[in-house]
Amino acid sequence: MNETSLSSIFSTLRFMLALGIALILAAPVDHAQTSPGKGQPSSNVSIRAQMIGSWRLVSRQSRRANGELEADPGLSGVPLGILIYDQSGHVAAQLSRRDRTVAIIGEECQTAASTKGTPDTAQTIFGYDAYFGTYRINESEGIVTHHLEAALFPGDIGKDIDRHFAISGDQLTISFNTTTRDGVKVTRQLIWERMKEGTPK
Repeated sequence: MNETSLSSIFSTLRFMLALGIALILAAPVDHAQTSPGKGQPSSNVSIRAQMIGSWRLVSRQSRRANGELEADPGLSGVPLGILIYDQSGHVAAQLSRRDRTVAIIGEECQTAASTKGTPDTAQTIFGYDAYFGTYRINESEGIVTHHLEAALFPGDIGKDIDRHFAISGDQLTISFNTTTRDGVKVTRQLIWERMKEGTPK
């Protein structure tokens, strides 16, 4: 084989090698298992990872054992709300009645002073409910426990409150049994929507 033929073969091999590398670099990468933020979460993503983020309240209902809705004069029918779980294990929640004004302070002061609280939920004061603390998740039972380090109502500080939860895509449903200020036993359900850039308030 002469030198010209060898040179031609080497040139062809170099071209094929370069073409192969180019095809490999240009090939699309499947991120389905590593990018849970797009579409439905991957089955490999933990419950904790799915819960981390900021959530906007969509609905909040309290029902008696017979299924009847129980009105909530403290926060009204559809309050504003935000719930945040961070990666380091901290939680913060705030809920507000939509029609809050300075005028309600006078009528609410006596109510606030007489509030005794319940062991299973935080209390609404002046049409507002707020606390922050830490959280832990029991995945097998579908329960998240909030430990309240600080709260709007001082009687809630130090409390542990359990919440049943379910996550479906960008929707988080939280439910629990509690008792209203008037002594009515209810099951309360809150539906939250994951907040993203551009999420309407």
